[in-house]
Amino acid sequence: RGIAICRSMLAWQLFGNGATPETEKVKGDHFVGRFYVEFARRFDEEYKEWIKTEEAQKVYALREEKEQNEEAFFKGYKNTYFNTHSRLGEMAREMLVKWEAGDPATRALWEKMNSWVYEGFDQTYNRLGVHFDKLYYESETYLLGKELIDEGVQKGILHRDGKRVWTDLEEAGLGRKTIIKSDGTSTYTSQDVGTAHQRYKDFGAERMVYVVADEQNNHFDVLFEILKRLGEPYAHGLFHLSYGMVDLPGGRMKSREGTVVDADDLMDEVIAAAKKEAHSLGTLEEADKETREEVWRKVGLAALKFFILKVNPKKRMVFDPGESVELQGQTGPYIQYAYVRMRGVVERGQKEGIALSEAKAYASLEPAEKALLKLLLDYPGVIAAAAQEYDPSHLAAWCYQVAKQYSKFWHDLSIFGAGQTGAVAFRLLLSQQTGRLLKNAMGLLGIEMPRQM
Repeated sequence: RGIAICRSMLAWQLFGNGATPETEKVKGDHFVGRFYVEFARRFDEEYKEWIKTEEAQKVYALREEKEQNEEAFFKGYKNTYFNTHSRLGEMAREMLVKWEAGDPATRALWEKMNSWVYEGFDQTYNRLGVHFDKLYYESETYLLGKELIDEGVQKGILHRDGKRVWTDLEEAGLGRKTIIKSDGTSTYTSQDVGTAHQRYKDFGAERMVYVVADEQNNHFDVLFEILKRLGEPYAHGLFHLSYGMVDLPGGRMKSREGTVVDADDLMDEVIAAAKKEAHSLGTLEEADKETREEVWRKVGLAALKFFILKVNPKKRMVFDPGESVELQGQTGPYIQYAYVRMRGVVERGQKEGIALSEAKAYASLEPAEKALLKLLLDYPGVIAAAAQEYDPSHLAAWCYQVAKQYSKFWHDLSIFGAGQTGAVAFRLLLSQQTGRLLKNAMGLLGIEMPRQM
């Protein structure tokens, strides 16, 4: 809910001509996103025309910073224009007021367009292997947020001017913030107050981690401070896992301008890159079509997820699809390839009937074996560090080091030509355990391991 979906709804009403995802043969979330972009385009056209008017020139003449030139002024005035002069902005705000008032036609349109979005989201999440235990909808928590804010006003913690509710956070270095707008509609802050309270009621959570980009740092600083002042029992256990944005080699992505690369396109691209890499190496030529496509999918998604997760969450990064699928270097496919090699070694040992119990007869470890064992023993500590610091890059780095060390072990030492039965059994057992832990660790990162590559 909110002004963003109202922009899409209004654009569909005005410019959609009754089109649907089915008639346009487009995923539902992509379809609604098109109208979000269309609204922005029409609004920009409206704003450019308004700037030429006498009214705009009067606004410019009354500017506070007299040294500011016209171009710079109107670039910064755009949001104010949306809320004070824009006809499109007025219509979108009216739609939001109607939504909160329960207007049947507005609610029906909202439900229809939201259903299109959710259907599209579900397809993407399923493809990524992402599942949720419980979903919280803003439309189901914003009223609870308003109730809590009303209580804050009654206690003198928050302040009301007409329908507007605001708070003074100057002492916390956050200035004055509007929590309920002057037309009585909710803000993202008021909605999140309600959602946090509902989560606590449902689960008694002592710690809540919000995984949201660093562009929302101020929002969460304000939200957490308000919840503390409201005396919510969980308020001191709130944490914003603020992650840096992901750019492509071509630059930053902006959803309002339609220059965003969505997850579906990105997945298609990395899977296509994995397919191209496989063809160049001549692998999987004898596998059937279904097997090949399944391997390409796993390799492509591993490339995408690992390339992003190997970077500390707080750092802004550039994602390069071509580099992510390479079989050399710190990539998901490199680790998968090492895992497939481990499986191959273990399966050969099973075919040859080598008893792993013979491994206890092997005592004098080689340096490459010791180094690999040490990495495996580090695994519990790595998981603990990743959890405590909210940083999966620790786990990604461990996976890479294990794959790299196994490759060295495999290169430096003969497994089946070791001579002693105990040495062969030990190296098979080490390969088996390394593969088991590596698969487990990559699974924690949401990455599937293929049986062949």
